[in-house]
Amino acid sequence: MFLRKINYLWVLNLILFVGVVVLGIEQAGKGAEISRLETQIENGIVFKRDLAEEIFKNESDTKITSNIETLGFIKPSNVYYFKTENVFASLPVR
Repeated sequence: MFLRKINYLWVLNLILFVGVVVLGIEQAGKGAEISRLETQIENGIVFKRDLAEEIFKNESDTKITSNIETLGFIKPSNVYYFKTENVFASLPVR
């Protein structure tokens, strides 16, 4: 009777050990997938930055001005400034 209990414990331990190994392998695979996705995100960020720099280099002031005018934007003729006493973004005074 006692030997049967010990055998059951060994079998149970073996099953749990195999389960832990399988779950560890699965987590390692997910970690590799996350690392690959982070690398792709980093490459996308660098590509976006390079594109923005290229656009900035290629667009001259006259080109931008002509594009703005064709879109209907105009230079303001009068600029009005408003003096306000209220502070809009501040912490309450305690």
